[in-house]
This record gives sequence, structure tokens and C-alpha cells, in this order.
Amino acid sequence: MVRLSATRPLNVEHVAVTQDIAPHDHDYYEVSVVARGRCRHHTADGTQELEPGSVIVVAPGGVHAFSRPRGVEFINLYYLAEWLAVGWREQWAERGLVPLFLAEVLFRRAEQPRPAVFRLEGSLAESVGAELDEIRGELAAPQPSPLFIKAAFLKVLVQLSRARDAASEDYSAPIWRVMHGIEACIENGRPFDQTAQMRAWPVSADHGSRLFRRATGLSPLEYYQRRRIHHACARLLANEHNVTQVALDLGFADAAHFSRLFRKYAGLTPRAYRAKYAVTRAA
Repeated sequence: MVRLSATRPLNVEHVAVTQDIAPHDHDYYEVSVVARGRCRHHTADGTQELEPGSVIVVAPGGVHAFSRPRGVEFINLYYLAEWLAVGWREQWAERGLVPLFLAEVLFRRAEQPRPAVFRLEGSLAESVGAELDEIRGELAAPQPSPLFIKAAFLKVLVQLSRARDAASEDYSAPIWRVMHGIEACIENGRPFDQTAQMRAWPVSADHGSRLFRRATGLSPLEYYQRRRIHHACARLLANEHNVTQVALDLGFADAAHFSRLFRKYAGLTPRAYRAKYAVTRAA
């Protein structure tokens, strides 16, 4: 069983599959690279034949299964999207990365997430496998470097997003401008002003809001609230402040208001979230 925590928000492991695996899902992202062997992979979109170099990206809630394994071994990468989604703004500019590795957590989808399946060509599969093994080795060190781990992790995501060639799945420039504007509000502690934010659109604010909802499944205000909760998750994992201080830092009126909104978007209270991911110091 995969266990992610505040001190280990991502993990890498080699997994040999020797028998069929029934349909299942996860509450974290899983990226699987086939290192050797072959098998069949089943999703709502059908059945894919996997071979060395095949990649599967499964978002939280995505259902998939495996059958007919023949000497197959995966290098699996697991990560908490809340940890990835805060900071490191450069990742937002990397075309295709957000749709592939964050969108199911950032936005609201009408349908169950569909696992993405694609193939690494040439030496790229070896390069990605080597990077993943370096992350694995660093995680096993007595004092692993968070900077090394996240930098290597982001490099792998960039390599995979380029291999997927997901440009067609990205979002328009005006949508990105609104998203970046909302991010700046949260990071700088400014209140959200939807009218000001929607000036990024070359259309009316009402029409712009409809386009934003069509692209993301959320209104700009809903997206702002969801992103505030993502930032709260990262701060709760970091454990530098208690719940009340996290609420105040993110502009909530009080801890009770924060807890209500946190439960709405995260499905559990801030303290239960900390308990789930083994945060043990701050109250």
C-alpha cells in the first residue's frame, strides 16, 4: 500500500506485476513507466497493450486495471497534487504540464478522470527511468534534499509532458492570465476582485466568466477558493503554523470559516488532513 505523508509527499518504487489487477483507483496521482515486459491495461476508453517505454498517468479517482502480465515491471511515481500545485510558478508556463499532472485537482470535471496512456520514444524512456531512480535514491538518503527531489521531479514531468505532446489540451492565453492573476492574489495576500481579474479578457466579464467555467468547470470565484485551499494544504503539510494562523494568513475571517470551506473542497477538516498525512507538531 502506498503511503504519502507531509515528510514524503512523493515516492518512487519498482513494482513487478505477476497477476491480473482488478479495477481500482487512488486518492493521489500515479505515473507508471514500463521498464520491461508487457501486459494489457484497461480503462473506460478501452484496452491498451503496454510495452517498455509505455507511460500511464492516473489522476485521483481514475479507474484502471491490468491483465495478462508477461514479465512486466513498472517504475511508479506517486505524488500529492496539493504539494505540487503551490509555488514553482515556472511549471505553469510549461505547455501541457498542468493538463496532464494537475488539472483533475485544480478544476472540477463532470466525468470520472480518464488515465492518459502514451509512449516514450528512443532513449527518452531510459532517461526518465534514470531520473526516477535518482529520486528514489535521494528519498532513501539519511537526509534527503527537498530541493533535489522537487527539481528532479519537475524535470521528469516536463519530459513526460513534452513526450505526450499535450499542447492541444492546454488552455487559452486569457484563461491563463486569469489563473495567474488569482495566484498572485493568494500569494500576495490581496483580496479577490473578479471585475479587475476579468479585465484580462477581450470580452465582457459575464461572457468571460462563462468561458472560464466552460474550460475549467469552475467560476473564477470558485477557482479562487479552491486555490486558497490548495495553498492551505501545502502550509498544513509544511507545519510551520497552526490551523488558526494558516487561516488568517490566507485571508479567512476565522478558523471556523476556514474549516468549513476546507471541508467543502478537501472533504475533511484541516486537522483531519494533517492527521491523514502524519503531520505531528503544530496544533
